[in-house]
Amino acid sequence: RRHQRPRVSGLPPRPRRAAVAMGGDGGEPAVAAGDDLQTLVEKNPWALYRGTEDIRGHRGAVLEAIRAVPELLAEASPHLRADPEVVSAAAAQDGEVLRYASAEVQDNADVVLVAIRSSPRALRFASPRLRGLRAVVLEAVRRNALTLQFASDELRRDHELVDEAVKLNPHALMHASKDLRADKRVVCPAIRSNPCVLQHAADTLKGDTEVLVAAGLRAAPPDLF
Repeated sequence: RRHQRPRVSGLPPRPRRAAVAMGGDGGEPAVAAGDDLQTLVEKNPWALYRGTEDIRGHRGAVLEAIRAVPELLAEASPHLRADPEVVSAAAAQDGEVLRYASAEVQDNADVVLVAIRSSPRALRFASPRLRGLRAVVLEAVRRNALTLQFASDELRRDHELVDEAVKLNPHALMHASKDLRADKRVVCPAIRSNPCVLQHAADTLKGDTEVLVAAGLRAAPPDLF
């Protein structure tokens, strides 16, 4: 069962998070001495906020917490944020928590693919190496074409990859390389699908007859330049 985070207003983020862990705007700490850590977190996942290193470094307790509230991965000890299994458990529910993973895990293709399948925009938290790996980027693009923006420069110059992204969402053209935004083979199909993306084409094409015909125009709109 997913646990709803209590609303606490009027506090900056860190103090607010501590207050939430206490169950509201104040009160007794969520972690009581002598409690079994995993059982405690099972009852109240937000106990991780006020936990000592013992609870934040307790693998079972952290796994219990992130199954209920994936974003609590941010509160886990560094060695657990470097644990592929722990990160995957959170990322399978909310791929965006990949941001809290260690650099090593952000460079783990298996974990990154789990995150992308949950949330394609998690690609932005992958390592530079993986954002340059075609199979990983394609996985994200096929789920959300606009994630092309997070791909490496080299892949944004990849005609086949960009063509696939643009077919899925013509507005992905804005994230293609400068050269491909000047390539009629990419631009014209995108514009035929959605004439509004003419604004993303290279300036050299905005007055081109073939491109204007694809957009259903006889002349370029004056505000396009």
